[in-house]
Amino acid sequence: MKKLVLFMIAGFFLFAGEAMSQDRIFTYVYQSLVLNKGQKEIEIWTTYRTGREDYYRRMDARVEFEIGLGKRLQTAFYLNYKGKAAAHLEDTLMVMDRSNSFSFSNEWKYKISDPVANSIGSALYGEFTIGLDQLKLEAKIILDKRIGRVTQAFNFVFEPEWEWETKKDKVEVETKYEIELNYGVGVDIGKGFTLGVEARNPNVFSDDNGWAHSALYAGPTFSYATNDFWVNFTFMPQIVGLRGISTNNCLNLSEFERYQFRLLFSYIL
Repeated sequence: MKKLVLFMIAGFFLFAGEAMSQDRIFTYVYQSLVLNKGQKEIEIWTTYRTGREDYYRRMDARVEFEIGLGKRLQTAFYLNYKGKAAAHLEDTLMVMDRSNSFSFSNEWKYKISDPVANSIGSALYGEFTIGLDQLKLEAKIILDKRIGRVTQAFNFVFEPEWEWETKKDKVEVETKYEIELNYGVGVDIGKGFTLGVEARNPNVFSDDNGWAHSALYAGPTFSYATNDFWVNFTFMPQIVGLRGISTNNCLNLSEFERYQFRLLFSYIL
């Protein structure tokens, strides 16, 4: 009888890990789960950003192919697009600048522990992005826990970035570093639906200015998942600027946006 009970408990944890491997209930915050070996997904990302000191609109799009390589490891390949329209005052005239860029990214994620079977789930994440005038690295420490219908996740993110720009008569490289703290909590309300809240604290450092910018974002998140696909949406307004405040209502709108919207859609192959 004892062996049967132990077998059923082990089977429950195994099933939970397998079933949850397809789930991602947040859009900004990552979870520790990875795809099963040979499992594949196509993900479509769309992020819309608006609201700075002057007119500003930015659209980020990513197409991701993700594949599980083993019990704890997965990788992914991205094609990225960034389009931006921003206005600034030049002498006495308002000038509109537009730019478009493409880049390629490769992600690796290694699961250390499980959010259901272990006391806490954990994973290590690494990604590099290369474009025509940009090189970016991204490292994450991922922690999460699922208890009953409630899932919580926390990410520590370190992201160095190098951009090449023209200044007067030469090309120079600008180096900056971002440290981001992300937290999400979601509640499974049944029939594949999850409601929750995500919070972000992005921080920007540079060689010239040190810790120059920081802000706090928080907003509602929504997720729906079936066996074949899932879709997530988050609305993320800036709550307060912590460094580099540029407005009377204590927001940082020189480096960050007032509002961000992100929609993710995934189809499991």
